[in-house]
Amino acid sequence: MSLWEKGALGLGTLSGFFGFAGISILAYPVYNMVLGLEPALVGLALMIPRLWDAVTDPIMGRITDNYRSKWGRRRPFIIGGSVLMGIVFALTWMVPEEWSSTWKISYLIGMQLIFFSCYTVFAVPYTALTYEMTPDYNERTTVMSFCAFFHKLGELASGWMLPFAGFLSVALVAGASDLNRSGIIAMGIFVGVFLLALPGSLSGFFVKERFKHNVVEGEKIEIIKGIKDAVKNRAFVILVGIIILNTLSGIIASGIDQYLLVYYMHGGEKAVGLMQKGLLTTGYAVVGFLSIPVISWLASRFDKKGALIFVYTLMMVGAVAKWYIFQPGHPLIEFGSIQVSPILLIDPLLCGPMWVAVKILLASMMADICDSDELKNRSRREGMFGAVFSWLEKMIVSLAFFGTGIALSLSGFAADLGANQSPETFLSMRLFLSVAPGVTALAALIVLYWYPINQGVAARTRMELEARRGKVSALN
Repeated sequence: MSLWEKGALGLGTLSGFFGFAGISILAYPVYNMVLGLEPALVGLALMIPRLWDAVTDPIMGRITDNYRSKWGRRRPFIIGGSVLMGIVFALTWMVPEEWSSTWKISYLIGMQLIFFSCYTVFAVPYTALTYEMTPDYNERTTVMSFCAFFHKLGELASGWMLPFAGFLSVALVAGASDLNRSGIIAMGIFVGVFLLALPGSLSGFFVKERFKHNVVEGEKIEIIKGIKDAVKNRAFVILVGIIILNTLSGIIASGIDQYLLVYYMHGGEKAVGLMQKGLLTTGYAVVGFLSIPVISWLASRFDKKGALIFVYTLMMVGAVAKWYIFQPGHPLIEFGSIQVSPILLIDPLLCGPMWVAVKILLASMMADICDSDELKNRSRREGMFGAVFSWLEKMIVSLAFFGTGIALSLSGFAADLGANQSPETFLSMRLFLSVAPGVTALAALIVLYWYPINQGVAARTRMELEARRGKVSALN
């Protein structure tokens, strides 16, 4: 693949990131902190749409695997889905403040059902396209490195969505001094246009499809059979187990850390706490960018499995460090109007590389799995594998965000108390933040022991496939 093709493909990951995480990142601050809804209720609202995904993701996988057009199996859905996501995302934050809690939460649930249906139309074909772009074992890691680069750009931007909304709130409303509905709506429109609709559309227009038609012409891939075959694949099940563990710990931690930053470490000062959250997210993004070539080198030197073992070990160290990092009293350094807590940067240094490794290596390993599936079942089913993987990942994220709400409720957190939470409440929140990543990292290391595909296995699979059906070139 050319550098241009890799870059164009990676650009679509921006839409994928904000489609996957945009609503979840904003839901608690907007619907809990600004609109005053209970955190457990917001968590429940975030989980409900994933039941709908259980239906739409496999259906979309079947549609895109079987679709035939002169534009390919994936690209028409990638373009259409990204535009629809941008429109619905903007509408999600236009809930009237005077509505009752019941109507507000119903609106959030309804808009999510529509939004994630659009996301499915985009994400399942896009994920399948990333799997099938190259047959080379190591180039797959390079391709996913480009996707990881744009994923990190998304993370960097996402950390500043709320500060940006706050800036717009003050700029648009005379006399405003804090986050308000006008700023949130303006921010939602901006994200919908420039971070959802535009990147996905450009990726769909400019990326070529290698498998413009399925390998076996005329074959129809059935949903139930595809799902059964996927869960029978040992390598696939292991990757699913890893992503479940990874997502659960990561989302719970990222949900609770902003509450600790605002209410525990900075006495309820939202502006300072959210600014620290933005800086922390920026730290993760910077470490992520720097980690991309390192992860690629580790994978080429010690194989993909060896690279994952390294970053999960580093994450276990980071889990212990979180206990000491997220507590009040750390010195702040002022840069103009910005206050920075340098000790926060230890957290992304230890835990940041894991998120990059997962983005690069798990996706690269999924492409290897699709080859082994073709060898056994004689069809290219990236869409079906991507759909099953996508639904499981989204379901776990929803459960994790629901878990964040439950964790906050179990800890005794009450939004109306602000920084006046009990010491026991803050202790419980810190335990959730520190213990969850450590335990899940250890479990992921154990699961990785049984992963069966390495470079030698993948090379033999490719040789057998090309001997049977020949090489496949990219088509416009």
